[in-house]
Amino acid sequence: MLEATRRLNAQAVPATDRGETTRRLILETAAKHFAEKGYAGTSVNDVIKEAGVTKGGFYFHFPSKEALGLAVLRYKQEQWAGRVVAATMRHTDPVDQMRAMVDALTDLPEQDPSARAIGRLCQELAENPELVPELAPQFTTWIDLTASLFARAQEAGQFRSDLDPRAAGESAVAAYIGLETMSIVDGAPFRPRVERLYHLYYTAFSPQDS
Repeated sequence: MLEATRRLNAQAVPATDRGETTRRLILETAAKHFAEKGYAGTSVNDVIKEAGVTKGGFYFHFPSKEALGLAVLRYKQEQWAGRVVAATMRHTDPVDQMRAMVDALTDLPEQDPSARAIGRLCQELAENPELVPELAPQFTTWIDLTASLFARAQEAGQFRSDLDPRAAGESAVAAYIGLETMSIVDGAPFRPRVERLYHLYYTAFSPQDS
């Protein structure tokens, strides 16, 4: 009876839905492994075993480990972007939006440890020059958003007008990534470092007479 019920339930779910569910399961499982062990330290068999899928099912969705890595990167990037946009859209003031973006970015790895797969994949896959164009959007999108908020804050008189928004965005993103890497290596708490960085940049960017 139980087996019959399972078969009926399986038949009730469209094949496309089942396929998408399997694909998402593989992506989530792979993201967890990449975040914990990196790209090189993760094997396809590791992912297949933990996800509980067949090799045929895996290779139906991902023809290679490289394809899986890129798919995980895009998948987690979409989640990253969704969280950041949602956080910033709760505010109208550009400085408040920038603060919300920083908070969302800092909350993300605490709420979803597999999000660390983004940084690890970008670093390891960048060793292949052919893959760099696939990796660059992660940083350009982040820099573009930061630069845009910085420019709006300048227009509102909240930040110094003599600074280049693009340079400010690049330096802020690079500093954030650097602190994240340091915390992974030395184990020091990440959030206090981010708070100090934000305060430093806010003070440096504010008009001199404020």
